[in-house]
Amino acid sequence: MTRAKRKYIFKYIFIYAALIFFAAVFLVPIGVMISTSMKSPPELVNVLALPKGFYWENHRAAFEIIGRGMLNSLLITLPAVFISSFVGALGAYPLSQFRFKGDQLVYMFLLAGLFVPFQIVLIPLFQIMRELRLYDSIPGLWLVHTVYGIPICTFYLRNFFATIPKSLLEASLIDGCSIAGYFFRILLPLSKPGFAALIILQARAIWNDLLFGLTLTRSATTRPVTVELSAFVGMTDVQYGHLMAASLWSILPTTIIFLVFQKHFIRGLLGGSIKS
Repeated sequence: MTRAKRKYIFKYIFIYAALIFFAAVFLVPIGVMISTSMKSPPELVNVLALPKGFYWENHRAAFEIIGRGMLNSLLITLPAVFISSFVGALGAYPLSQFRFKGDQLVYMFLLAGLFVPFQIVLIPLFQIMRELRLYDSIPGLWLVHTVYGIPICTFYLRNFFATIPKSLLEASLIDGCSIAGYFFRILLPLSKPGFAALIILQARAIWNDLLFGLTLTRSATTRPVTVELSAFVGMTDVQYGHLMAASLWSILPTTIIFLVFQKHFIRGLLGGSIKS
């Protein structure tokens, strides 16, 4: 075996060993969560011990509390993701395909929305939602997540649209396609990987939101699952078995979405990073 070949083998052994190590580090909390969700109260004393059996009471109690919250999160997340992605695409289209006076100023204005901490606007946001009679309503949360999703959606899709050759736009216009027709018939179908990645990112952010859900909702018919999870934490004790079971079910939808669309997610991220 030559020295170069040994060096090549050792290099890949090191890379895979490092990847396995970091994967194990990230999977340990998930493993503890799954194990704890299966344990009865007496078994919770030893965190690292494996459960003796499957304790269904944890999952039954979890569904009693977060079942409605998961449905609310689903009703909030799906429309908010698609609305914010579509509005972001409408903003990214002219910014990526055309040059006009003040285009960079408009782009920087949209990007400024990424740097505004949510906590700063909570009080005026609460007052606005109450005046619009959208407080404690699912459409109200659609509006909030759409508004706060527009900057990141526009930023990401502008970079992704910029990777598509502009000669395609010129050729379509010469062939009689309108500007709107190019957007809906050509640009959007070519941007499926980018939209897949963006939808995953937006869905994760909206599903995991606690701040807006805690501030802008008060009834069980509108509270998202992240707010319902706080019910497992008492003033003097924590029901760890119930909490881990509820947490496990609450992360399952976004995990499934990522596993199903992971190839599109990677392609979309790489596509949006090639050119800005």
